[in-house]
Amino acid sequence: MKRILLLSLLFVTTLSTMADTLTIRQLFVEMPDSVIPYLSRNNRLDFLDFMDSKMTAEVTNDLGGKSVLTTLGDDSLTIRLNDACTVELLLMTATEMVDDSKNVICMVSTFGVAGEYQDFEVQYYTTKWRKLTTVPKLTESHEKRLKEHVKPSNILKIINEKLNKY
Repeated sequence: MKRILLLSLLFVTTLSTMADTLTIRQLFVEMPDSVIPYLSRNNRLDFLDFMDSKMTAEVTNDLGGKSVLTTLGDDSLTIRLNDACTVELLLMTATEMVDDSKNVICMVSTFGVAGEYQDFEVQYYTTKWRKLTTVPKLTESHEKRLKEHVKPSNILKIINEKLNKY
């Protein structure tokens, strides 16, 4: 009897832990179309199917262009929406509860051409895709991780290099 009770308790604990584990994949599927209007739910599901099949994850977006899911991990993904825009979704941990979780989604949109001047926009969402109006305080490791993803170009350096060519 004790053995059955112990196994039952272990099973329930395991299920509970599995239910609490969020992945960017799950959140990406549940993302409202309004967050990235380029991509429908079907586009997002196709991306994942292509990645699972070890194929190039390229879809025709809702504007008729090609978008590519370039990387997919447990806590991040990168999509090249077009030649001038890339979006990264990062699952991060806040130091305080945001709604009912310490997890937040950070969306980094990069505009411009690599090697040239690029601009960034960072937006934060709850895991239920409610846009946050204030920047959440992230754990130190996630703050560092975000800084690795957001490296603004030095416009003065780029202009100087171009002027020195002539």
